[in-house]
Order: sequence, then structure tokens, then C-alpha cells
Amino acid sequence: MRVEDITEFYDLHCHFLPGMDDGCQTPEETLKLLEEQYRQGCRGVAATPHYYARESIQSFLDRRENAAARLVQALKNRGGAPIPSMTFGAEVAYRETLVNERELERLCLGKSRYLLLEMPFNPWTERTLRGVERLANTWGIIPIIAHIERYAGIAEEAYLEELMDSDFPIQLNAGNFGRHKSERNALRLIRGGRIQVLGTDSHNTDRRPPNMNLAIQGLKRHGMAEELEEILQTNAEIFRSARGGRSRAEESAEL
Repeated sequence: MRVEDITEFYDLHCHFLPGMDDGCQTPEETLKLLEEQYRQGCRGVAATPHYYARESIQSFLDRRENAAARLVQALKNRGGAPIPSMTFGAEVAYRETLVNERELERLCLGKSRYLLLEMPFNPWTERTLRGVERLANTWGIIPIIAHIERYAGIAEEAYLEELMDSDFPIQLNAGNFGRHKSERNALRLIRGGRIQVLGTDSHNTDRRPPNMNLAIQGLKRHGMAEELEEILQTNAEIFRSARGGRSRAEESAEL
């Protein structure tokens, strides 16, 4: 990739912390992934390891801290290619009782109020949507709905439409580009204003590599540079919030 072809971006969905989940398993694998992210134009990336109900939030955070410490140690011993700035969060699996977790805010992205939320992979009900609203209203968080395309065929279309019509940011995986059917659907969603966030959901450099450039080049190729710019600005704004700034959505939530 030529330098002049690089579009800088921020990735809010990535599984790079070593040994945390089904993503990178070693610090060396993590560094390889982060170097590739930077090469493609990523200047900030959020670690979003999976969080499930089988584990307490404190246990998860302890594991995340240990994984981050392993990565920091590896960074001290390396030279070579640059890597993106980092922040830490989680990809939180939705369940009805999640609203009762008193430490839920600690799973938000960095210092922000944004929570990457993975919806259920079984049929939704009206209670599912109301449950997401309860999370936001009870804790003052802003759910980012992870990889919306993956719920097609699981959730009824009416529920998907209602969720995408909400004020919650909707995230699409960049890997939908480069495959005809999924790219066509991705373009339809973005043209309709249904997608606010793009993420790689990358896990390694082999089977699920960083791929934001697929979405960037795909949107440019289809004459959607304006839509791309708006999404990348939202990504950057949320990342800055995670690093201690303020986003417009967070300010609005307090009014």
C-alpha cells in the first residue's frame, strides 16, 4: 500500500490482547497484528476482548490487566515498526441480567461512556430491545451495537430495524467489503444512514486479519467518500473520548 493511498482511522473493535479470548494468543502475535493495523492507517485501536456472564467483571478486569502487562513488557523489548495508540474495553455479551451488574461501567471503552455490546445469537423479543434501553438509562452508558450484520436471520427484521432506528451507534465489520453479497448489504445500510461505526473485529493476522482498508477502499470506489468521512470522524471522536476527551453524544446524554 502506497503512503499516498493510506487513510488514517481508529478501530473500536479488535481482539488483540494476548490470551484473553479467541484473538491473539501471544504478545508476539499481538505486536504483529498491531504493526499491520498501523501499516493500513490505524492510529488508535481499542482492545475489546469478549466478556461473558460466566465470569465476574472483576475477574475479567484482572485478566485484562495481566494481558496488558504482558503486552507492555513485550513493547519494552522491541524496536521496529510503529503501532497505534491503545485503549481498553470489552465486547460485552448482552443478557437480561446485565443491567444488574454494578460494575458495568468499568467495561466501557477507556474513560468513555461507550460500551461495545454484542447482541444475542438466538431469537430476540421485545424484551431484548427494551433491555438495551434499560442498560443505557440505568447506567448512563451509550451502547455501541457490535457487528450488526451478524444478527440477520437470527433477529426478526422488525427488531433489527428498530435497533438501527435508535440513537445507539451501530457498528459494521469492515470485512463485509470484498465479498459481493455482504458488500452490497453493507453499502445499503451505510447509504441508508444506519451505520455510524466501522470496526475490523480482527483477531490475528492469519484467519481474521485487520481489514479496515477493505471498507475504506470499497466506499471510495462506490463514490461514498462523504459517508466514509462521517463514519471515520465518529470512530475518531469515540476513541478520543476513550482516551479522556468528550464526545457530542456523551454531552447530549447529560442534558
